[in-house]
Amino acid sequence: MLRMGVVGVGMGGAHGATIQESGLAELAAVCDRDPARLQWRVDTYEKEKGFRPQGYTDFEEMLARERLDGVVISTPSGVHHQQAVAAARQGVHVLVDKPLDITRPHLDAIAAAVQAAGVLCGVNYPSRFQPGFWAVKQALAAGLFGRLLLADVRLKWFRDQAYYDKGGWRGTWDMDGGGSLMNQGAHPMDLLTWFAGRPVRVRGDFAALNHRIETEDWAAAIVEFEGGARSCLTTTTDVFPKNDRTFFELHGTLGSAVLVNGEITETNIEPLRAPATPPAPNAIIDFLQAVRDRRPPLIDLEQGRRSVEMILAVYESARLGKTVEL
Repeated sequence: MLRMGVVGVGMGGAHGATIQESGLAELAAVCDRDPARLQWRVDTYEKEKGFRPQGYTDFEEMLARERLDGVVISTPSGVHHQQAVAAARQGVHVLVDKPLDITRPHLDAIAAAVQAAGVLCGVNYPSRFQPGFWAVKQALAAGLFGRLLLADVRLKWFRDQAYYDKGGWRGTWDMDGGGSLMNQGAHPMDLLTWFAGRPVRVRGDFAALNHRIETEDWAAAIVEFEGGARSCLTTTTDVFPKNDRTFFELHGTLGSAVLVNGEITETNIEPLRAPATPPAPNAIIDFLQAVRDRRPPLIDLEQGRRSVEMILAVYESARLGKTVEL
Protein backbone atom coordinates (compact mmCIF):
# COMPACT_ATOMS: atom_id res chain seq x y z
CA MET A 1 0.00 0.00 0.00
CA LEU A 2 1.25 3.45 -0.89
CA ARG A 3 1.43 6.08 1.82
CA MET A 4 -0.09 9.36 0.66
CA GLY A 5 -0.55 12.86 1.99
CA VAL A 6 -2.77 15.80 1.10
CA VAL A 7 -1.94 19.47 1.63
CA GLY A 8 -4.95 21.80 1.67
CA VAL A 9 -7.99 20.06 3.14
CA GLY A 10 -10.71 22.31 1.77
CA MET A 11 -11.18 20.95 -1.75
CA GLY A 12 -8.43 18.47 -0.94
CA GLY A 13 -10.58 16.78 1.68
CA ALA A 14 -12.45 14.85 -1.01
CA HIS A 15 -9.13 13.81 -2.55
CA GLY A 16 -8.12 12.29 0.77
CA ALA A 17 -11.27 10.20 0.91
CA THR A 18 -10.66 9.00 -2.66
CA ILE A 19 -7.13 7.94 -1.74
CA GLN A 20 -8.25 6.02 1.34
CA GLU A 21 -11.05 4.25 -0.52
CA SER A 22 -8.94 3.41 -3.59
CA GLY A 23 -7.54 0.11 -2.34
CA LEU A 24 -4.16 1.31 -3.65
CA ALA A 25 -3.04 3.58 -0.83
CA GLU A 26 -3.68 4.84 2.66
CA LEU A 27 -4.09 8.50 3.53
CA ALA A 28 -1.30 8.75 6.10
CA ALA A 29 -1.24 12.50 6.69
CA VAL A 30 -3.03 15.76 5.88
CA CYS A 31 -1.86 19.35 6.20
CA ASP A 32 -3.63 22.70 6.40
CA ARG A 33 -2.49 26.05 7.79
CA ASP A 34 -5.88 26.58 9.45
CA PRO A 35 -5.88 24.51 12.68
CA ALA A 36 -9.68 24.57 13.01
CA ARG A 37 -10.26 23.40 9.46
CA LEU A 38 -7.59 20.73 9.85
CA GLN A 39 -9.18 19.44 13.07
CA TRP A 40 -12.63 19.39 11.50
CA ARG A 41 -11.38 17.45 8.49
CA VAL A 42 -9.51 14.84 10.55
CA ASP A 43 -12.52 14.41 12.85
CA THR A 44 -14.83 14.09 9.84
CA TYR A 45 -12.67 11.38 8.29
CA GLU A 46 -12.82 9.43 11.53
CA LYS A 47 -16.55 9.93 12.03
CA GLU A 48 -17.72 9.32 8.46
CA LYS A 49 -15.00 7.09 6.96
CA GLY A 50 -13.55 5.25 9.95
CA PHE A 51 -9.93 6.32 9.63
CA ARG A 52 -7.84 9.13 11.11
CA PRO A 53 -4.75 10.44 9.30
CA GLN A 54 -2.10 12.40 11.14
CA GLY A 55 -2.70 16.15 10.94
CA TYR A 56 -0.12 18.89 10.43
CA THR A 57 -0.23 22.66 10.09
CA ASP A 58 3.32 22.79 8.69
CA PHE A 59 3.97 21.08 5.35
CA GLU A 60 7.73 20.84 5.82
CA GLU A 61 7.17 19.10 9.16
CA MET A 62 4.79 16.63 7.53
CA LEU A 63 7.36 15.78 4.88
CA ALA A 64 10.09 15.38 7.49
CA ARG A 65 8.10 13.20 9.89
CA GLU A 66 6.10 11.02 7.49
CA ARG A 67 7.43 8.46 5.02
CA LEU A 68 5.27 9.39 2.04
CA ASP A 69 5.22 7.99 -1.48
CA GLY A 70 3.16 10.85 -2.86
CA VAL A 71 1.25 13.98 -1.99
CA VAL A 72 -1.76 15.74 -3.51
CA ILE A 73 -1.43 19.53 -3.52
CA SER A 74 -4.76 21.32 -3.15
CA THR A 75 -3.73 24.79 -2.00
CA PRO A 76 -4.37 28.20 -3.67
CA SER A 77 -2.98 28.19 -7.21
CA GLY A 78 -0.25 30.75 -6.63
CA VAL A 79 1.59 28.65 -4.03
CA HIS A 80 1.47 25.27 -5.77
CA HIS A 81 5.15 25.60 -6.65
CA GLN A 82 6.14 25.96 -3.01
CA GLN A 83 4.67 22.62 -1.95
CA ALA A 84 5.63 20.86 -5.20
CA VAL A 85 9.28 21.87 -4.89
CA ALA A 86 9.40 20.96 -1.18
CA ALA A 87 7.89 17.52 -1.84
CA ALA A 88 10.12 16.78 -4.82
CA ARG A 89 13.23 17.60 -2.79
CA GLN A 90 12.15 14.92 -0.32
CA GLY A 91 11.73 12.37 -3.13
CA VAL A 92 7.93 12.49 -2.90
CA HIS A 93 5.80 12.21 -6.07
CA VAL A 94 3.34 15.08 -6.56
CA LEU A 95 -0.15 15.47 -7.99
CA VAL A 96 -1.15 19.13 -8.28
CA ASP A 97 -4.73 20.39 -8.47
CA LYS A 98 -5.43 22.55 -11.52
CA PRO A 99 -3.83 24.76 -12.64
CA LEU A 100 -0.24 23.57 -12.23
CA ASP A 101 0.65 27.12 -11.14
CA ILE A 102 0.06 30.65 -12.43
CA THR A 103 3.39 32.09 -13.65
CA ARG A 104 6.16 30.85 -15.92
CA PRO A 105 8.84 31.15 -13.19
CA HIS A 106 6.68 29.03 -10.88
CA LEU A 107 6.20 26.44 -13.64
CA ASP A 108 9.94 26.42 -14.25
CA ALA A 109 10.63 25.88 -10.54
CA ILE A 110 8.34 22.85 -10.41
CA ALA A 111 9.84 21.37 -13.57
CA ALA A 112 13.40 21.83 -12.31
CA ALA A 113 12.68 20.29 -8.90
CA VAL A 114 10.83 17.31 -10.34
CA GLN A 115 13.53 16.62 -12.91
CA ALA A 116 16.34 16.92 -10.35
CA ALA A 117 14.61 14.55 -7.93
CA GLY A 118 13.41 12.07 -10.54
CA VAL A 119 9.87 12.04 -9.15
CA LEU A 120 6.55 11.94 -10.97
CA CYS A 121 4.43 15.06 -11.35
CA GLY A 122 0.80 14.90 -12.42
CA VAL A 123 -1.93 17.51 -12.73
CA ASN A 124 -5.51 16.95 -11.59
CA TYR A 125 -7.82 17.76 -14.50
CA PRO A 126 -10.88 15.57 -13.82
CA SER A 127 -12.67 16.55 -17.04
CA ARG A 128 -10.33 14.37 -19.08
CA PHE A 129 -11.81 11.32 -17.41
CA GLN A 130 -15.39 12.10 -18.43
CA PRO A 131 -16.46 9.55 -21.06
CA GLY A 132 -17.54 12.17 -23.62
CA PHE A 133 -14.25 14.05 -23.58
CA TRP A 134 -12.24 10.84 -23.47
CA ALA A 135 -14.13 9.50 -26.50
CA VAL A 136 -13.54 12.69 -28.47
CA LYS A 137 -9.81 12.49 -27.79
CA GLN A 138 -9.71 8.87 -28.97
CA ALA A 139 -11.65 9.80 -32.12
CA LEU A 140 -9.25 12.65 -32.86
CA ALA A 141 -6.27 10.34 -32.38
CA ALA A 142 -7.84 7.77 -34.70
CA GLY A 143 -8.36 10.36 -37.44
CA LEU A 144 -12.15 10.13 -37.35
CA PHE A 145 -12.49 13.94 -37.45
CA GLY A 146 -10.09 14.15 -40.37
CA ARG A 147 -7.91 17.24 -40.09
CA LEU A 148 -9.09 19.36 -37.17
CA LEU A 149 -10.11 22.82 -38.35
CA LEU A 150 -12.02 24.43 -35.48
CA ALA A 151 -12.18 23.80 -31.74
CA ASP A 152 -14.40 26.43 -30.16
CA VAL A 153 -15.07 26.74 -26.42
CA ARG A 154 -17.66 28.76 -24.49
CA LEU A 155 -17.73 28.66 -20.70
CA LYS A 156 -20.89 30.44 -19.50
CA TRP A 157 -20.96 30.33 -15.69
CA PHE A 158 -22.13 32.49 -12.79
CA ARG A 159 -20.35 33.41 -9.58
CA ASP A 160 -21.65 36.02 -7.13
CA GLN A 161 -19.48 38.58 -5.37
CA ALA A 162 -19.49 36.52 -2.17
CA TYR A 163 -17.65 33.74 -4.03
CA TYR A 164 -14.78 36.09 -4.79
CA ASP A 165 -14.78 37.68 -1.34
CA LYS A 166 -14.56 34.34 0.50
CA GLY A 167 -11.02 33.30 1.37
CA GLY A 168 -9.42 36.51 0.10
CA TRP A 169 -7.51 34.92 -2.79
CA ARG A 170 -9.98 34.35 -5.62
CA GLY A 171 -9.89 36.89 -8.40
CA THR A 172 -6.39 38.07 -7.44
CA TRP A 173 -3.35 38.04 -9.70
CA ASP A 174 -0.92 36.91 -7.01
CA MET A 175 -2.85 33.87 -5.77
CA ASP A 176 -5.51 33.00 -8.36
CA GLY A 177 -3.49 34.06 -11.40
CA GLY A 178 -6.62 35.31 -13.14
CA GLY A 179 -10.38 35.01 -13.05
CA SER A 180 -12.81 33.19 -15.30
CA LEU A 181 -10.05 32.11 -17.68
CA MET A 182 -7.40 30.88 -15.23
CA ASN A 183 -9.74 29.51 -12.54
CA GLN A 184 -12.98 28.24 -14.07
CA GLY A 185 -11.45 28.13 -17.54
CA ALA A 186 -8.52 25.96 -16.49
CA HIS A 187 -10.52 22.78 -17.19
CA PRO A 188 -11.71 23.57 -20.74
CA MET A 189 -8.37 25.18 -21.62
CA ASP A 190 -6.65 21.92 -20.68
CA LEU A 191 -9.12 20.01 -22.83
CA LEU A 192 -8.62 22.45 -25.70
CA THR A 193 -4.85 21.93 -25.78
CA TRP A 194 -5.37 18.18 -25.32
CA PHE A 195 -7.60 18.11 -28.38
CA ALA A 196 -5.90 20.67 -30.63
CA GLY A 197 -2.25 20.40 -29.60
CA ARG A 198 0.33 23.09 -28.99
CA PRO A 199 -0.88 26.72 -29.28
CA VAL A 200 1.44 28.95 -31.30
CA ARG A 201 -0.40 32.27 -31.68
CA VAL A 202 -2.92 34.05 -29.42
CA ARG A 203 -4.96 37.26 -29.63
CA GLY A 204 -6.97 37.96 -26.48
CA ASP A 205 -8.97 40.38 -24.39
CA PHE A 206 -10.37 40.39 -20.85
CA ALA A 207 -12.34 42.60 -18.46
CA ALA A 208 -14.11 42.70 -15.09
CA LEU A 209 -17.67 43.46 -16.17
CA ASN A 210 -19.71 42.69 -13.07
CA HIS A 211 -17.44 41.88 -10.09
CA ARG A 212 -15.14 43.85 -7.81
CA ILE A 213 -11.97 41.82 -8.51
CA GLU A 214 -8.42 42.50 -9.67
CA THR A 215 -8.63 40.04 -12.53
CA GLU A 216 -11.45 39.27 -14.98
CA ASP A 217 -14.92 37.81 -15.08
CA TRP A 218 -14.91 37.74 -18.90
CA ALA A 219 -12.18 36.73 -21.34
CA ALA A 220 -12.06 35.89 -25.03
CA ALA A 221 -9.38 34.87 -27.48
CA ILE A 222 -8.56 33.58 -30.92
CA VAL A 223 -5.95 30.84 -30.79
CA GLU A 224 -3.97 29.23 -33.60
CA PHE A 225 -2.49 25.78 -33.02
CA GLU A 226 0.62 24.14 -34.43
CA GLY A 227 -1.43 21.88 -36.70
CA GLY A 228 -3.30 24.85 -38.17
CA ALA A 229 -6.58 24.54 -36.24
CA ARG A 230 -8.20 27.69 -34.88
CA SER A 231 -10.20 28.28 -31.72
CA CYS A 232 -12.56 31.01 -30.62
CA LEU A 233 -12.87 30.81 -26.85
CA THR A 234 -14.89 32.69 -24.25
CA THR A 235 -15.05 32.31 -20.49
CA THR A 236 -17.24 34.26 -18.10
CA THR A 237 -18.77 34.12 -14.62
CA ASP A 238 -21.39 36.77 -15.46
CA VAL A 239 -24.25 34.63 -16.80
CA PHE A 240 -27.30 35.09 -14.57
CA PRO A 241 -29.32 33.15 -13.50
CA LYS A 242 -26.86 30.45 -12.52
CA ASN A 243 -26.98 27.55 -14.96
CA ASP A 244 -23.30 26.75 -15.52
CA ARG A 245 -22.67 25.34 -18.96
CA THR A 246 -19.54 24.71 -20.99
CA PHE A 247 -19.81 24.18 -24.74
CA PHE A 248 -17.27 22.51 -27.02
CA GLU A 249 -17.71 22.53 -30.81
CA LEU A 250 -15.11 20.60 -32.79
CA HIS A 251 -15.09 20.49 -36.58
CA GLY A 252 -12.73 18.59 -38.86
CA THR A 253 -12.62 17.79 -42.55
CA LEU A 254 -14.49 14.51 -41.96
CA GLY A 255 -16.62 15.08 -38.89
CA SER A 256 -17.90 17.23 -36.06
CA ALA A 257 -18.98 16.95 -32.44
CA VAL A 258 -20.79 19.27 -30.05
CA LEU A 259 -20.54 18.73 -26.29
CA VAL A 260 -22.46 20.46 -23.50
CA ASN A 261 -21.04 19.91 -20.01
CA GLY A 262 -19.15 16.90 -21.28
CA GLU A 263 -22.13 15.22 -22.94
CA ILE A 264 -21.99 14.65 -26.70
CA THR A 265 -25.18 16.25 -28.05
CA GLU A 266 -24.41 16.24 -31.79
CA THR A 267 -22.01 14.24 -33.95
CA ASN A 268 -21.78 12.45 -37.28
CA ILE A 269 -18.98 10.20 -35.97
CA GLU A 270 -20.57 6.86 -35.17
CA PRO A 271 -18.18 5.67 -32.39
CA LEU A 272 -18.96 8.85 -30.43
CA ARG A 273 -22.59 7.82 -30.07
CA ALA A 274 -21.44 5.32 -27.41
CA PRO A 275 -18.54 7.01 -25.57
CA ALA A 276 -15.60 4.86 -24.50
CA THR A 277 -14.75 4.19 -20.87
CA PRO A 278 -11.62 6.03 -19.65
CA PRO A 279 -8.79 3.87 -18.26
CA ALA A 280 -9.25 5.29 -14.75
CA PRO A 281 -12.21 6.91 -12.97
CA ASN A 282 -10.27 10.08 -12.13
CA ALA A 283 -6.82 11.66 -11.98
CA ILE A 284 -6.30 10.63 -8.35
CA ILE A 285 -6.64 6.92 -9.14
CA ASP A 286 -4.53 7.26 -12.29
CA PHE A 287 -1.80 8.96 -10.26
CA LEU A 288 -1.81 6.21 -7.63
CA GLN A 289 -1.57 3.61 -10.38
CA ALA A 290 1.27 5.55 -12.01
CA VAL A 291 3.26 5.67 -8.76
CA ARG A 292 2.63 1.96 -8.18
CA ASP A 293 3.56 1.00 -11.74
CA ARG A 294 6.39 3.54 -12.08
CA ARG A 295 4.95 5.06 -15.25
CA PRO A 296 4.09 8.67 -16.15
CA PRO A 297 0.59 9.81 -15.14
CA LEU A 298 -1.88 10.38 -17.96
CA ILE A 299 -1.73 14.14 -17.31
CA ASP A 300 1.92 14.95 -16.82
CA LEU A 301 3.74 18.18 -16.07
CA GLU A 302 4.30 19.20 -19.69
CA GLN A 303 0.62 18.78 -20.52
CA GLY A 304 -0.36 20.74 -17.43
CA ARG A 305 2.02 23.50 -18.40
CA ARG A 306 0.75 23.89 -21.97
CA SER A 307 -2.72 25.23 -21.10
CA VAL A 308 -1.37 27.59 -18.42
CA GLU A 309 1.05 29.13 -20.90
CA MET A 310 -1.82 29.64 -23.37
CA ILE A 311 -3.88 31.40 -20.67
CA LEU A 312 -0.93 33.63 -19.77
CA ALA A 313 -0.59 34.49 -23.46
CA VAL A 314 -4.23 35.64 -23.56
CA TYR A 315 -3.58 38.05 -20.68
CA GLU A 316 -0.32 39.23 -22.24
CA SER A 317 -1.98 39.82 -25.60
CA ALA A 318 -4.74 41.90 -24.02
CA ARG A 319 -2.29 44.05 -22.07
CA LEU A 320 -0.06 44.63 -25.11
CA GLY A 321 -2.94 45.05 -27.57
CA LYS A 322 -1.36 42.71 -30.09
CA THR A 323 -1.03 39.07 -31.10
CA VAL A 324 1.37 37.03 -28.94
CA GLU A 325 3.42 34.11 -30.26
CA LEU A 326 4.27 31.19 -27.97
